[in-house]
Amino acid sequence: MMSGFREKILRINLTTKKVIEEKLDLNAAQEFLGGSGLAAHYYWQYIKSYNEIPEPLSTENPLIFMTGILTGLPSYCTARANFCSRSPLTTYWGEANIGGKIGPWLKFAGYDGIIIVGKSENPVYISINDSNIEIRSAEELWGKGTYDTLERIREEIGNKKAEVVCIGPAGENLVKYSCIMTHGGRAAGRTGMGAIMGSKNLKGIAVYGTNNKFDLPDEFMLLSKDAYNSVKEDYAVEVFSEFGTSGYVDVALDHYGDMPIRNWSKGILENGGNLSGVTMAETILTGKSTCYRCPIACGREIQIKKGKFKTNKTDGPEFETLASMGSNLGITDLEAVVFANIKANDIGIDTISTGATIGVFFDLVEKGLIPKEDLPKNIQSKFGDVDSLLKLIELIGNREGIGDILAEGSKSLAEKYNRLDLAPQVAGLEAPFHDPRAFSGLAVMYVTSPRGACHLNGDAYFVQQGMIFPDIGVDNLPDDPSENEGVVKPLVNLQSYRQIYNSTGICQFFNPSASKLARLISIASGKNISAKDLLLIGDRIFGLKRILNMKLGWSPNLEFLPKVMLQKLEGPTNGKVPDVKVQLDLWYKYRNYNRKTGIPIKSELKRLNLENYL
Repeated sequence: MMSGFREKILRINLTTKKVIEEKLDLNAAQEFLGGSGLAAHYYWQYIKSYNEIPEPLSTENPLIFMTGILTGLPSYCTARANFCSRSPLTTYWGEANIGGKIGPWLKFAGYDGIIIVGKSENPVYISINDSNIEIRSAEELWGKGTYDTLERIREEIGNKKAEVVCIGPAGENLVKYSCIMTHGGRAAGRTGMGAIMGSKNLKGIAVYGTNNKFDLPDEFMLLSKDAYNSVKEDYAVEVFSEFGTSGYVDVALDHYGDMPIRNWSKGILENGGNLSGVTMAETILTGKSTCYRCPIACGREIQIKKGKFKTNKTDGPEFETLASMGSNLGITDLEAVVFANIKANDIGIDTISTGATIGVFFDLVEKGLIPKEDLPKNIQSKFGDVDSLLKLIELIGNREGIGDILAEGSKSLAEKYNRLDLAPQVAGLEAPFHDPRAFSGLAVMYVTSPRGACHLNGDAYFVQQGMIFPDIGVDNLPDDPSENEGVVKPLVNLQSYRQIYNSTGICQFFNPSASKLARLISIASGKNISAKDLLLIGDRIFGLKRILNMKLGWSPNLEFLPKVMLQKLEGPTNGKVPDVKVQLDLWYKYRNYNRKTGIPIKSELKRLNLENYL
């Protein structure tokens, strides 16, 4: 018995308004464990009947929301779930991980996932209250920001305990990197899943469930407590609990050079400490926020009580936003970045891609590469200018003027002005703000990630600072964080292991040993699973996503870092750059993938039980 699943999913056709409840594919659930892995299986099943695979924003393209086998279970940090589809930003596999409570609440309502197809004639939202499923009008919500929408949907359904996800104007306007927001400033941020919702005239999804009981032995809770006790005093857990992810700012800037500056082109940022979690705690922090069953509470609650950026109590920025809209744009005013984060969240755009794309725009302007007639009036469009940032966020969300061009992403922007080398992206997805010049292994992780440059599919910056998993071979890394050869094999294992996290519903800040996690998954799945088995399952999930990408038009020619990310810089990185070719050659060797085609060789397909997916 698979105690971790409800063994049911919903299929919703927004064109016909038809809702079907069907049994979960239990064999696939055992093979992929839920989340993005199981979503990839369902997506493959869906597209295999098409001669031409549906375009990302077409009516036929499915949006899949999938929980993991541990999502909502009474353990720790079990809040995660995934929105998956073909990405409108990259046109390849897209997935966006979300926390909060929406995943657990869907489990409590009795469902493991939702597959949404079609397009409503008018704006709608979906309401799920246990087995009562409604498709309700959202015409009065269309055009409104996410903060207002989240609360108004709760009011309309008469349930303040419901968990809601929604899009803002950016998703409605099909901004290619629009996101899906939920309460507390949490987001399914990456790869443009908000535009998929917008293309279906789907404003939001509200979920409330009353059955939080799972058929689990007492051993499960005892093992969960043991797993948490093994990590609660870890340095990263303590820092993220006290200061949030912004607690990494000072170390990133001053010690490692792991916080890109001025579109990845500078190595030193004056007054960068103004952006730190310590500064936030001393000035505007009012409290913490947390996802379901999370004792870490990395979320920040802030308030700016006076001045130009005055706010009510609201969610504060994470490290990625402090980098994307702070250091990356040459802005060190914490309150300004906080205000930009709020504006981006309300409009509903991914702060990573937004900051990266604006950074490319500022760089192009500074180099004189954009004709005057293309430049917006009354905006300085330069690094360090806060007003330019705030206005551009609005223009992007509404697709007005230059914002319509920026709404396509950094790759499209750079190509328009013949400087693709200035766009910090892989396969069309803007790189997160951890630097391969600081931690070399990020290079091969970025270029091989299933969704484009991604820090969740291989967080080399953690393991190259000392976090290890000896029971799955993620250890014995070189002391030198710029070394190229010795990092690849452990990171291949890490990359597969993180597929487990993205599929089971566990947060990546919760890192007990792989053996402890395997035991929890064993109980939830009803099958004895070892740490080595987790690697095999992770290899399988990764392999399926690679196969899907090949079907969607991806090729190994996209496995490179742009020149802007490989400049030699002064500062902590001391002029060092990763050797992508050396890393990539080793990666293909350890993966048992064909270097020319990019897919697993025949024997590897058989080992992964993926032969039928080609």
